[in-house]
Amino acid sequence: MHTPVQPVDEPSEQAEIRIIQESGSDLSELMHYYDSLQNKSRVELWEEYKYANSHYRESTDMQQRLKLLILLLLPNTSFQSNRVALNLVEDLPEQAETTPDTTAFKNLLVLLLKRQRAANLQIQNLSEKLRSAETEVKTLKNKINAIKIIEKDLMRNNTP
Repeated sequence: MHTPVQPVDEPSEQAEIRIIQESGSDLSELMHYYDSLQNKSRVELWEEYKYANSHYRESTDMQQRLKLLILLLLPNTSFQSNRVALNLVEDLPEQAETTPDTTAFKNLLVLLLKRQRAANLQIQNLSEKLRSAETEVKTLKNKINAIKIIEKDLMRNNTP
């Protein structure tokens, strides 16, 4: 006996396009959210941050946590904090809901935040060295000026 072979349904081209569009929707939503923040006033951003901080900080929805992270990374705001943003995405709840897009976006942000933190530490170290060098230069200039004064005094005393 021969059993009939069932035809395998291959995904149509439209189904593939829909899958691609759906997978991009998480990232698209985040980018639209970021874009919408650009048009808000400081007061509106503060209100948005307060809402996101109280509703999204402990959320298991990665999309919501990333929205809070985006807010935390906005420059020239009173709530901007790279350290808090990094902690937010590194300390995820075990039951965090992620998609491949949000995971990739999170990984990219973590990498950039770690590099920025390292760069900031290097800037602090170099600034400290610069201040130390400036102090040393000032001390040496004072010593040179003192030596010049001593030379002038010696020259005055040696002239008849």
